Amino acid sequence: MRSPFLLLSLLAASLLAAVTVHAQTYVFAGDSITDGGWGASGGRGIPTAQRNLTDLNHLYGHSYMMLVASDWQSTYPATGLTFHNRGLSGDTLTGLAARWDDDVLALKPDVLSILIGVNDSAAEQDVKAWEAAYRSLLSRTKKALPGCKLVLCTPFLAPVGRFGTREDFPARSARVARMADAVRELAAEFQATLVPFDELFASLPAGATPTWWIWDGIHPTAAGHRRMADLWERTVGAPAAGQPVLPPSSSQVVNEEEAPARVTVSLPGGKAPAAPAGPYEATWESVAAHYRVPGWFEDAKFGIFMHWGVYTVPAAGSEWYPKHMYNGMLKHHTEKWGNPKDFGYKDFIPLFRAEKFDPAAWAALFEEAGAKYAILTAEHHDGFAMYDSDLTEWDAVDKGPHRDLLGDLARAVRERGMKFGVSNHRIENWDFMYPAGTKEHDLFDPAYAGLYGPPQKPSPIGSAMGPGKDAEGRPAHPQSDAFLEEWLARAEEIVDKYQPDLYYFDNGVNSRSLDPWKLRFAQYYYNSAAQWGKSVSIQTKSDAYLAGSIKDYERESRAPKEIETPYWQVDDPIGHKFGYVEGLQLQKSGNVIRSLVENISKGGNLCLNISPKADGTIPDDQQAVLRAVGAWLRVNGEAVYGSRTWSTFGEGDAWRFTCKGPKTVYAFALGGERPAIRALGLRSGRVRSVEQLGGGAVRFRQSPDALTLEVPAGQQEKITVFKITLR
Repeated sequence: MRSPFLLLSLLAASLLAAVTVHAQTYVFAGDSITDGGWGASGGRGIPTAQRNLTDLNHLYGHSYMMLVASDWQSTYPATGLTFHNRGLSGDTLTGLAARWDDDVLALKPDVLSILIGVNDSAAEQDVKAWEAAYRSLLSRTKKALPGCKLVLCTPFLAPVGRFGTREDFPARSARVARMADAVRELAAEFQATLVPFDELFASLPAGATPTWWIWDGIHPTAAGHRRMADLWERTVGAPAAGQPVLPPSSSQVVNEEEAPARVTVSLPGGKAPAAPAGPYEATWESVAAHYRVPGWFEDAKFGIFMHWGVYTVPAAGSEWYPKHMYNGMLKHHTEKWGNPKDFGYKDFIPLFRAEKFDPAAWAALFEEAGAKYAILTAEHHDGFAMYDSDLTEWDAVDKGPHRDLLGDLARAVRERGMKFGVSNHRIENWDFMYPAGTKEHDLFDPAYAGLYGPPQKPSPIGSAMGPGKDAEGRPAHPQSDAFLEEWLARAEEIVDKYQPDLYYFDNGVNSRSLDPWKLRFAQYYYNSAAQWGKSVSIQTKSDAYLAGSIKDYERESRAPKEIETPYWQVDDPIGHKFGYVEGLQLQKSGNVIRSLVENISKGGNLCLNISPKADGTIPDDQQAVLRAVGAWLRVNGEAVYGSRTWSTFGEGDAWRFTCKGPKTVYAFALGGERPAIRALGLRSGRVRSVEQLGGGAVRFRQSPDALTLEVPAGQQEKITVFKITLR
């Protein structure tokens, strides 16, 4: 009989052999669906070599690729798996091929996954030619990397959102279907693994609406990306041959304990204060009848957003560090700061001192950058208030900096003639920090309930991060009525104390089931503003508000691609994260200017998010970007501020347009070439004069079909503006 020790040794050896995984390099190539917002906001203006998933700051993103990386690196933590994200927002097969050598082949992947096609489908496409170009790309790859495992993913569309409800959707959908068939043929030809994402989205339960999975017809939601990652992992197989793939994220879910009941403040009658008298009632009909987008906002064009809070002390991962430190970044947190039961998120608050915060200097910088409004995060998902609150002790006056950070900045910004707004993310705090990754934590300690909640266990109907649905598919939310009344009271408190010109809410307010509270807030805010004599606005995403709100798109990659009404805004980070992290990779100023021009030509603003540090300073490299944008605006601001969309937003990749009245058109030359402007031929009206802003008069020729400017080619990365006056 073998000894127990020998049996255990043999068992341990066999288990070790079973889970041994050889170091492998994974490369995911494609467009915005793979990119997850990284390529557009942080990567477009920097070398591609810097867009790697090789550190904590890049692991916590928003795409299926990043979920796969997170799942497998946590499941096989000591195996040397390396993941590279080579998605680039807006890319096509042609664009992918142009960067193939540097972005893909140079990395020598063991596994290469490709998802491309949805952007190619935007116009008429010879699918056979597209398939031939794809085949050529795969042949190049196999010749250069004969041992590389190919994974080909089918493109997909859905009949929802702004892309899925357009008149051209049936034709575009048919093109995508033919491309998906071509990918299937190529997978068979090259003996590649096929991941049928098109079949996945066709088979997912729709409930009341398929926007649960794809929000705009092209880009999956967080839930959709989770399903994509699950399918990819099941289809491709685990890194170790013969090893089954673990259930999705199972390696990270080690705690499913029920949380203590949520603690809320006591309110008179259990209700938030009633709205003041005024024209607005708490109905969509009343809000729609009285609301107008503020004229000053349409004139402003450019604003500054700030994600600043306690999460900038650890400066790792992202502004979601308070969630990740109890989950995916547990190992990092424990090694650097200690076990979260001993050093929890609350322990960062004394380290958040903002000792170098100079609101007057901030405001002067924003003015120099050409911004006309500024928005500070009043409270993020972490539950720490950056203002002087009477409803919680967990605020910046009672703890941490011991200073009303929001109030001080509001005064400084307004003294410079700019508008001031706030963003409020408190509604997401309900379950945001639930510790699925550890049983050792401080989150359920009643002494800290005012900060933590405590965080509730995620509900089957969905999280507080966005729209949920009950078992019958009806809109639902997990928060209790008591929590929502407190949320409303705290939101109203900010209105009363700071009279914000803009009031931004994140995705947590999107559910239709929250309409009663959202409408009461709109009534309170807008009737208050009527008493102040101010024109103000709520800002929200998606269709959170059916009326009475400026629609916001998070990240430039999601901005409208054509003229869209009513007026809208994009909030886009200056770096690859919203909150400050060490190693923050920034956009170039030219990229920011390009985004601004794209937006104003289509009927929207750009609100550029900056990332201050915990000590209250704005890093020098961020300041340099802002100052460069301001320098450009001082020359070309005439074409920006107070402008409106013209009859067309642009022509190809060469021109974008705005106008002021019927006689003045501004043409933004995007690159080096200045082709004739077809929209300004004699048939559109006779041109009186052309002037380059900051450069003087320009000679021109006008034919019936086009206007030609007699100017030399410009610098490829510099946008030049021409003022065109019509007779």
